[in-house]
Amino acid sequence: MWSNFERSMVRRGFYHCPIQGRNRLRQSVALVQNGHGMAIDSELRLAREGGTPARTGPERPMFPGGMEVGDEELAALERVIRSRNLFRYYGVGDGPQEVSAFEEELAAFMGSAHALCVNAGSSALICGLIGAGVGRGDEVIVPAYTWNATANAVLATGALPVLADVDDSLTIDPEDVERKLTPRTRALLSVHMRGNAANMRPLVDLASERGLALVEDVCQAAGASFEGRRLGTFGDVGAFSLQFNKIITTGEGGAMITDRRDVYETAIEVHDCAGPVRFGGQPPSFPGWNFRASELTGAVARVQLTRLDGLLERMRANHARLAAAVEQLPGLTLRRSNDVAGDAGVALIAYAETAALAADAADALRAEGVPAVQMYSPDVVDMHFYPFWRPVLDALTAAGMPAPECPRTLDLVGRAVHVDVPPQLDERDVEEYELALRKVALGVLV
Repeated sequence: MWSNFERSMVRRGFYHCPIQGRNRLRQSVALVQNGHGMAIDSELRLAREGGTPARTGPERPMFPGGMEVGDEELAALERVIRSRNLFRYYGVGDGPQEVSAFEEELAAFMGSAHALCVNAGSSALICGLIGAGVGRGDEVIVPAYTWNATANAVLATGALPVLADVDDSLTIDPEDVERKLTPRTRALLSVHMRGNAANMRPLVDLASERGLALVEDVCQAAGASFEGRRLGTFGDVGAFSLQFNKIITTGEGGAMITDRRDVYETAIEVHDCAGPVRFGGQPPSFPGWNFRASELTGAVARVQLTRLDGLLERMRANHARLAAAVEQLPGLTLRRSNDVAGDAGVALIAYAETAALAADAADALRAEGVPAVQMYSPDVVDMHFYPFWRPVLDALTAAGMPAPECPRTLDLVGRAVHVDVPPQLDERDVEEYELALRKVALGVLV
C-alpha cells in the first residue's frame, strides 16, 4: 500500500520513476523522511556525498548546429572549392554566389526585406547601429547582462552604451530603459538572452513614441519568436551571430536583417569600403571596414539555416520537459519567459533564494554529471556581466558619466543556476537531468 506521504510526493511530481517503480520511489522517500545526513542506500543521495551520479550517458556539448555539421556542409564547401570562387564578388567564371543566396534565404526565413551576411555577430551589430543612425555623441541603452560584444559594438560607432537593468526574464527591463533615457539617447538595443525573447511590445512602443532606433541582438536566439513573429523583425535592425556555439554556425560569421532600405544601403558601406561600387552604385560616403563574408561562410550558412527549425523543435521539447520538472521542485524558480512558445529552449535557468545556494546547487549538479553553473560570481571573470566590461567602464568615466549601477541584474544572475539544453539530448539524458535536478533540489535547497 502507498502511504499518504508517498502519494503526496507523486502528486507533487518529485518522483517520476516509471521504470524502477515503487521500490525506487520508496528508497527516495526514505531519504527525505530520515534527513539528508543519514547514510542509507538511496538514489536521492547526492553524488558528492557518496551517492551514485544521476548522469550515466555521454557528454552532450552545447554546440547545437555545430554538432550537426556533416556531409551536407561538406558538399556545400566542395561546391565552392571546385568553383575556385571563394570571394563573393568575383572569381573564375560564374561562381555559385553562396553569400547572396544565403542573404535571400535568410531574409525570407525571418520575414524581412533585406539581409546582409558579414564576418561576425559584432560586425552585424556595428553595421546595424550605424545604419540606424547611431554615431559619435549619441547614447544607446544596453542591458547590463549580455555578451560584452553588444556594448563594444556601441563603442565602435563612437556612441556610449548606457546600461539598464534586466528583469526576471534576464532581458532588458522596459521600465528601467525609460528611466535611463536622456536627450542624447539615439537607440535602444534589446538582447534576446539565452534564447528568451525580450518583451518587445513596450520597447517598440517606447522607440516609436520617442523617435528612437530599435536594434535587436538575436545572436543567442536565432529563429526564436515573440507573439508568433521571428525575433529581429520588430526593430529597425536584427543582428545574428554564426559563431560556433550559437544555434546555427559557420564557425564564425554573422548577419544583419532590416526592412529599411536606407539602413541596408548604409550597412553595405559600413561592411565593405567599396560596397556601393560592387552593387553598381557611386563611391561610398562612409569609410567602411571590411566585414565581408566569404563564399565558404555563405555555403555552410545555407545548410545550417535548413537545420534551424529542427534544432529549435528538439531544444524546445527538452526544455519543456525539464522546466515542467523544475516547477514541481522546492527551492527553484524558473526564469520568466516573455513568450514560452517562442523561446528557443537553449538553456534551463532557475533562481535559488540566495547566491550561495545557487553556487551550491550548481556544484551539486556538476557532481551529478550535469554541466551547470552559477551564472554570476564577482570572483569569476565572465564577459557577460558589466562589472568586467573594462573598455565600457573606462569610456563612461572618460565621458564624465557615473559608474553604472544595476543591482537587480547582479542579484538575479547571482542567484541563477544555468543548465544548457542541447538538441542532442535523448530520452535517457532528459530523465537523468530530471533525476539530478530532483536530487539537488531536495538535497541542497530544502
